[in-house]
Amino acid sequence: MRNLFTLLCICGFYFCNAQENNTNNLPIKTNGGAALLKVINLQDASLDFAPEILHVDAHPIPSAEYGNKKDSLLRKKLAFQKNNLAVNNKIRATASNPIVQKGFVANVTSSTPLDNDIAVSNDGKVVSVINSNMRIYDDTGKLLTTKAINTMAAAAGNFAWISDPRVLYDPEADRFVLVCFTGVLSYESKILVGFTQTNDPAGVWNFYSLNGSSFGDSTFSDYPIIALTKSDLLMTFNQVKDNVDWTVGFDQSVIWQIDKQKGYNADSLEYTLWSNLQLNGKRYRNICPAKQQSFPYTDTSYFVSVRNVDFENDSVFLFTLNNSYQSGTATLNAQTLISNKKYGFPPNVAQKNTGIATQYLMTNDARVLAAIHENNRIYFGSNTVNPQYLNAGVYLACIKNVNSNAVVSADIISKDTIEYAYPSMAYMGNSSNDHKVLFNFSHCITNGLPGNSILYKDAQENYSDIIATANGLSICNALSDSIERWGDYSGIQKQYNKYTKAFSANSVAQQNRFRTWINIINNPDAPTNTKPNLNIGNTTISLYPNPSIGNINVEFYMPLKQKVHIYITDLQGKLLHTIINDYIKTGNNIFKFCTAPLPKGIYVLKLVGTQNFNSGKIFRVE
Repeated sequence: MRNLFTLLCICGFYFCNAQENNTNNLPIKTNGGAALLKVINLQDASLDFAPEILHVDAHPIPSAEYGNKKDSLLRKKLAFQKNNLAVNNKIRATASNPIVQKGFVANVTSSTPLDNDIAVSNDGKVVSVINSNMRIYDDTGKLLTTKAINTMAAAAGNFAWISDPRVLYDPEADRFVLVCFTGVLSYESKILVGFTQTNDPAGVWNFYSLNGSSFGDSTFSDYPIIALTKSDLLMTFNQVKDNVDWTVGFDQSVIWQIDKQKGYNADSLEYTLWSNLQLNGKRYRNICPAKQQSFPYTDTSYFVSVRNVDFENDSVFLFTLNNSYQSGTATLNAQTLISNKKYGFPPNVAQKNTGIATQYLMTNDARVLAAIHENNRIYFGSNTVNPQYLNAGVYLACIKNVNSNAVVSADIISKDTIEYAYPSMAYMGNSSNDHKVLFNFSHCITNGLPGNSILYKDAQENYSDIIATANGLSICNALSDSIERWGDYSGIQKQYNKYTKAFSANSVAQQNRFRTWINIINNPDAPTNTKPNLNIGNTTISLYPNPSIGNINVEFYMPLKQKVHIYITDLQGKLLHTIINDYIKTGNNIFKFCTAPLPKGIYVLKLVGTQNFNSGKIFRVE
């Protein structure tokens, strides 16, 4: 959704398109490309300006679709609370509680809403983005760099209304990707896409501009969600009509499928734009890509959507994109699933009354906000009404058997005295049968102050306690209206080369504004399988990404301390390079080496110890 600060406007670079499958009931497949717009070095001191404008006038919700529903839900909610005493509905948790190692205040802006996303590299660079800026930390929480996203965009050209940044780390390419949109009218609508040239997010980025108004129908691109596959960057956007509020101006949701390697290489981007996505003449709304969480990545991707403006529904729509852009054979298929539990349009959340009119937190609708894919399962989350208390909660669902005979099961998380919203999730498992998920979401105690929480679900599908990671110190009162923007999404990511470490980003209220709160989280629940089955030697190792285009991570279990020779051979066993020849301690070990000195080809990594330790794995360098 749109942010409340503006810049200049300009049109970006865009190639002509060719359309296929132009049938009313089928997706329209449009191919195109975009040249490199600008290479930007974030070390350039001229990028340190951080202009922000907050428009504080009331932002009324129109009565057509959202407004009437929000009013109706509020009346029912107030009547319920008046006639029902609070009860202790705490259920004893059976899963281990995650541990917050550190929490700290991070990004801040005067604009609203505060849309949080986060990504962390294997070497511990943590990138936190909100609507106005990007901050980079190390994995202890030390601030390394601050850059304004709008001035980063200004270095690439003049753009209007920079908003909704999303960031991802690609563990197989060891790169970062940043996406945001610009402009709130069709003639100025652009999509900015950035790829780092190295694994340093404070270094050099390749930026591209895509046309956000691709259909000649006076719509612009709004509300991006992104994911990565083996070969592609996936982006979903909503097309919103000009001069109409997003709540009633929705036209359609689209999918961009982009060859990510072109972006890493600073080549012209190539992509397919999928549009006209509908069921029985009714277009799907707010399609969410599922982030891949199992290694190695594949070229099959999944997307999830629901009927997010209905008072009540149990339909879940699962989309499968079955190949990469480069294959030229990708097709997009959709199926309708029925959940065991209904979701519904959520009510707004009341903050503590501080002597003025009650300030409510906007919960938007029941759209899918985040999704992950791991080992034939998809987990996704949305805001929802909890029919038990008629208040706002989070809808946490799992689609099992994604490849065949898919089944959806869900839970609604809220309490009689605490409401929740804006969930995100990260996979914490380590093998095909290790289904562990860590959830992150906002909370607000009834008539209290807004903060954030986490919740863990173990491999046996047991929940932990809900852990409050940060509690607000004030209400949010940034707008002259009584409806405050709570944020449109949150972010969480496991550090992929760590079994138990994750980083989350969410909002906490301080001094009448929201600020970003980052948590460094440890999951004490050990992986089900710390020694994956691999194929060479008498001891197993895990090696990723494979193939490699920069760095490789190696995880292995050492039965006892000994001197280990780690080296690279060709397929015939000829020694090419020694990497390590030193003592290694007992237990789980991780090391990383750079593959840049190796020509493209296939190699064997060997680990040979002095105490009957012998292992290895074939890997490829691209």
